[in-house]
Amino acid sequence: MRGTRGGVLLAGIVALAVTLSACAPDRDNTVPVPMPVPTSSGSPTPNPAAEPDPDPTLLPGGSALANRAYFDFVNKRLLAVNKNPSDQAVVTNLEKSGFAKKDLEVTPDKTSVFRAPSASIEFSVRVGDTCLIGQFKSGAYRSVIGPVVDGRCLVGKTAPIP
Repeated sequence: MRGTRGGVLLAGIVALAVTLSACAPDRDNTVPVPMPVPTSSGSPTPNPAAEPDPDPTLLPGGSALANRAYFDFVNKRLLAVNKNPSDQAVVTNLEKSGFAKKDLEVTPDKTSVFRAPSASIEFSVRVGDTCLIGQFKSGAYRSVIGPVVDGRCLVGKTAPIP
């Protein structure tokens, strides 16, 4: 009798977990289209007060600190078109934005047990002996600059970068 209750309880827990994972949103592979570079056909007199600040740009060979504004810019642009990006969408976005694939790391977008969407995705770009580290969680974005640890930027299980 006792073994039957335990089995029924375990079956109920598994059924609840599967049901809840089915309710979680799937990850999306949408990546923003690169923005066109504006061109000018004339030479109007510049008005510094009227011109918006230019978008940040990648500084190849620059430090993590020098490239953080660009890292944040391209990641926020992805989040603007894709509130729930997949690990592959994150990698594709960073690669298309000029970061070298060999320097990228990302955590899986699915849990290992039930293959449900992860609550968050962490990703990084190695820049020398420092790392640009970003996180998408619940439609929000955060970033930090951190050290390389044992040759890696992210500690724990990461997804393969194709």
